[in-house]
Amino acid sequence: MTEQSQINQTGIKDTYVGRDLKIGNFTQQNITQILQEVKQAGILLNLPTTNVTFFAGREDDLVRVHELLTQNQWVAVSAYVKGMGGVGKTELSIQYALRHVLTDYRGGVCWLQANNDIALQLQDFVRVQLDQKMPDDLDSAEKLAAYCWKCLDLYLHSGAKKDEQGKRMLVILDDVKDYEAVEPFLPPSGSNFCVLATTRLALGGSMQQYSLDVLELNAAVNLLRSFLVEGDWRREEVEIAALCERLGRLPLAVELVGRYLALPNQQDTSIADLINRLQAECMKQLARLTDEEKRLLPSNLNVVASFTLSWQELSSQAQRLACLLGLFALAPIPWQLVEDAALFEISGESVPQSQGFNRDELKALRGELLNLHLLERSDRGIFQLHQLLREYFQFQLKLHPEWLHLRQQLVGALLVIAKRIPQAPTLEKIAEVTPAIPHLEMMSREMLDDILNSKQDLSSIFEGIGIFYEGQGLYVLAEDPYERGLKATQELLGDCHLSVATSLNNLAELYLLQGRYAEAEPLFKQALALRQELLGDHHFNVATSLNNLAELYRSQRRYVEAEPLYKRALAMKQELLGDRHPEVATSLNNLALLYKSQGRYKEAEPLRLQCLEIEMKTLGEKHPQFALSLNNLAALYYSQARYEEAESLYKRALTLMQERLDRHPDVATSLYNLAVLYKSQGRYKEAEPLYIRALTLFQELLGDQHPHTIATRNNLTDLHRLQGK
Repeated sequence: MTEQSQINQTGIKDTYVGRDLKIGNFTQQNITQILQEVKQAGILLNLPTTNVTFFAGREDDLVRVHELLTQNQWVAVSAYVKGMGGVGKTELSIQYALRHVLTDYRGGVCWLQANNDIALQLQDFVRVQLDQKMPDDLDSAEKLAAYCWKCLDLYLHSGAKKDEQGKRMLVILDDVKDYEAVEPFLPPSGSNFCVLATTRLALGGSMQQYSLDVLELNAAVNLLRSFLVEGDWRREEVEIAALCERLGRLPLAVELVGRYLALPNQQDTSIADLINRLQAECMKQLARLTDEEKRLLPSNLNVVASFTLSWQELSSQAQRLACLLGLFALAPIPWQLVEDAALFEISGESVPQSQGFNRDELKALRGELLNLHLLERSDRGIFQLHQLLREYFQFQLKLHPEWLHLRQQLVGALLVIAKRIPQAPTLEKIAEVTPAIPHLEMMSREMLDDILNSKQDLSSIFEGIGIFYEGQGLYVLAEDPYERGLKATQELLGDCHLSVATSLNNLAELYLLQGRYAEAEPLFKQALALRQELLGDHHFNVATSLNNLAELYRSQRRYVEAEPLYKRALAMKQELLGDRHPEVATSLNNLALLYKSQGRYKEAEPLRLQCLEIEMKTLGEKHPQFALSLNNLAALYYSQARYEEAESLYKRALTLMQERLDRHPDVATSLYNLAVLYKSQGRYKEAEPLYIRALTLFQELLGDQHPHTIATRNNLTDLHRLQGK
């Protein structure tokens, strides 16, 4: 008998009729019908999947939350649903959204996880739900979020007349731990957004708060009974209320115990027997717990004991998989990443065959966890743990020291991802890597001690995260991992280590991209000196440092200092790598840039052509570096008044760049260069929209005071003067 038929036999009636949904118990059938109507109406929605088949005892809470969110109609209002872990805050917010999306929130529902990168989640929501290209490359998370809210606000007002308010959207922020951390990402006031947040903490008076308590006893009893089929002799036992009280009337614990009682091998277990077993398990857990673990786990040890009942139903291998899952961040977990970690082979160590996984077995073990609702499926190939269960699995891992190698396996799998993030990521690569970023961030904060070869790999995790953001032009977001990477390598490896030099160089390059030249220079010099000390004067990394310092000097117009460094770097690369290597092409390109800046066009052109030839043969015409080189050759031709040749190359370069990322500083530069070309030819109408778009991009990506932004603004002002505007 399916769960659906069980629920219908309990006498619970569907209360959803057309678009009028009453506050009451409703089934998966209702939810399916709602989602179908939402889809047909084109309403934006990204709610996680709910696996709850019986949601009762929260009618008053749903009404109160709705009152809070409608007190200030048509403006951004917000409310916190506060309560202990496992009390049902997340599910309440899902159920509230489902009940009101067709009536009160025709603009849609935007679900955001507060403990993950909110700006990137917003970006994905707008890109997917509105089916339009969104800014991948803003210079701060706050600006990216503001841009997304602006797009959504325009959507909410689309089709509305001047005197109409437009549609409303419900924004759900799940599991807020720090109001100050999320405040910059909230939608603007005076807009058509309502914000509903869930939290385990008391966050002062920042937002209206509503404390969600545990279930009323009658609701808890009904919830537990819902898992027992009609005719089950235990449904009528008087002890069922005592059992719910022991579980603190906590929905998560009641649900797990209810599902446990419904297992085929527990059909003869009475409620009284179960209470005795809970008490016994509670005493066992208490005897085991350290003071630190007591702080980690729920204060009600009967809740912990309820987890243990389900835990004991798992096979040993499924328990080990649960411990691995508990190591991931509290974020959606891609199953591919779970497989990568479970199957990762730790170099130099052997895992006993009895503890090994295979790919087919993992799916069966996952099924054990899903059947007991110790794991939830949130999307295709994506799974998630409840916060309390994650903590419980981590607790169990401490009780099984023979499984601690799982930590190294997860770290090893994450390091592989970090090392494969390209400097110039495509949209496809960004989409592929994004789900792993919360777990990489978690590792960089919580699992550094589990890196087996820290001398070699410590900087890689920070570098991977930084490159992910930097490659999209999200420079401010890249700054934190780069800074933490430098601090971590210095503290753990000492000041005289190659990883420290790498971290210094990464941070300096980021400062260079942001136009923060004074901050970049000492870091570049430190990195160069450290590499020379550790590697000698003739090494590729030394050549890279020479090139980077020269690039800084060129950006500051310190041409005399830059030229000998460029030449040393080029000669060293040619000797170490040969004449046809992409890194040699990079040095040729940079030296040509210097010559162009000095007006030495005849010396610059052959270097440009040689660079293009190498890149075409080694990287291909679709590579981002090739597009940059086309743009640079076009700029050289423009400087020589070879406008027809320059225009053709500029357009070709712009097309290639936009195919990779539509919003990036390189795209803005290409737009700017083409606008300058048109302006110089008196083609003002063609130049103006290019200048405007370039200025918008530079402002968003680099800030108002960056040299590129200032130059573009000045040129646009001059163009308007020439047009008589």
